[in-house]
Amino acid sequence: MYILNKCELAGLVLALVLFGLPSASPAWIFGDVVTIEQLSFRPDSIKVPGDSFAVLVVQNREDGPILHEVTSQSLFESGTLIQVMGTGKVEYSGKRVSRILLYPGEEVVIWFYAEKGRTYPFQCNINGHAMQGVV
Repeated sequence: MYILNKCELAGLVLALVLFGLPSASPAWIFGDVVTIEQLSFRPDSIKVPGDSFAVLVVQNREDGPILHEVTSQSLFESGTLIQVMGTGKVEYSGKRVSRILLYPGEEVVIWFYAEKGRTYPFQCNINGHAMQGVV
């Protein structure tokens, strides 16, 4: 399993800006890589400017065979402009993403429009993990 480093993430962001976004959209996308290690999100808080496109990359780097999930009512709510891709399993509730499952070595790239003044908490509650993070 191959995991993106920060340079590769920058390349992905640039490709999205040049090829994947409408011409009227902002010229920059903000975000960072969040790793899952020792039953926690690292870092557990990311800041992005409001009214901009953001990329949240979550990678499961656990040593043991520990399954994690990424859930978020605000990121995955109806009406949020979002695109999800990666090696994790995406589960849906109707047409809306409900959660993403990540085994060790898997990752997910969540591309979304971050509205000014909003926060986007995300968590892993599978098997009582109680891990939390926020954009």
